[in-house]
Amino acid sequence: MTSLLPASSGLFEKAFEASLSARWEELRAAVPAIRTAKLGSPPPSFLPFLVYEYGLGELTPYVPNLYDLINAGVRWSRIRGTYAAVAKGLSFVGVTATVEPAWHGRVWWNSAQLRFPDLPANDDPLLERIEGITRLSFPMRSDLRRGAHQYDIGAIEGDQTRLDASHIERESGIQIRDGGTLWSFGRTTEIPVTLTEAEGVAIGNWLEIPEEDGLLWIDMTYPWVTAEFLWADSPAIQRRVLMAAWFAGRELYLRFTDSTGAVIGYRRVRSCHPVALASDGQVAFAGQPYAVRSGGQIVYIEASTDFADADGVEARSVALISGASRAEGVPPGRLWLADGELTGGAIFAETAVNIPLRKTVRERFKFLVRF
Repeated sequence: MTSLLPASSGLFEKAFEASLSARWEELRAAVPAIRTAKLGSPPPSFLPFLVYEYGLGELTPYVPNLYDLINAGVRWSRIRGTYAAVAKGLSFVGVTATVEPAWHGRVWWNSAQLRFPDLPANDDPLLERIEGITRLSFPMRSDLRRGAHQYDIGAIEGDQTRLDASHIERESGIQIRDGGTLWSFGRTTEIPVTLTEAEGVAIGNWLEIPEEDGLLWIDMTYPWVTAEFLWADSPAIQRRVLMAAWFAGRELYLRFTDSTGAVIGYRRVRSCHPVALASDGQVAFAGQPYAVRSGGQIVYIEASTDFADADGVEARSVALISGASRAEGVPPGRLWLADGELTGGAIFAETAVNIPLRKTVRERFKFLVRF
């Protein structure tokens, strides 16, 4: 073995070197091992130090597996400050979204919103994680203003008009913490309904299916103004038109109940009209356009919860209520009513559902009632 010591080395140094000559080959192999120890598959004891060395500590809340953090975090840090980093960061929490920067003419020109193709799975803790990783990934001057899915009502520009600083200059959404991001989510549930005789009798809207002789005068308890049909129409069509017209302008409520049957709350229906299939329809159900028609033979009913109407409870059943009255002291304009604030009425179109009601999600229910 060639000595690596200088000529001025003493006896102790030379004796120590000689004692290692038998393990020289082992030491020779250890040199490249030490140099490449943090590459490939470092031992678990190395990981906290590598996270510190690479400056990835702020990502630990979003990538708990340190091996994944070392591999993916380094690539994220190289593109940090770009929209590509946002996509990479969101993949850490298992979601995808498109970044939509604000128009450059707005006061908050350096803000952006996330548009989600799918509804995030929960409010807590997922939204906080999405907000955190997005703010880390954004360019330094950019702010995360809002996240939206399905329900997206933008702000109206009312500058230098009487509408300046009014509510319509605010975009839809709700914060889950003070000063945080706005979240504006929506979810639609479509429920086809065929009104049964028992339900029709209960709500006071039922005509027996006519036989060949047609509708009987004794059964014609509907106002003449609702008879929007031709005399040449078949009795079955006339029956459906009369029963559909009964719903026009009627005040209905949508009732939510939980797994025990307890009432979660009531939401006033916002749309109830006879409709017919039409290419220029104002509403849609199951991908088909429907237009409001006075002589329509089916009924379109829609109700939508507001942000924070209910939170942290799962609706297991929904039903429509006709003829109910508000309890004493409940203002007529209130749209969401708690249990006990609505009395009486007849229930129809009760349907089992499995929907977690959340603060950030506006639940939209569409009913298409046939007779």
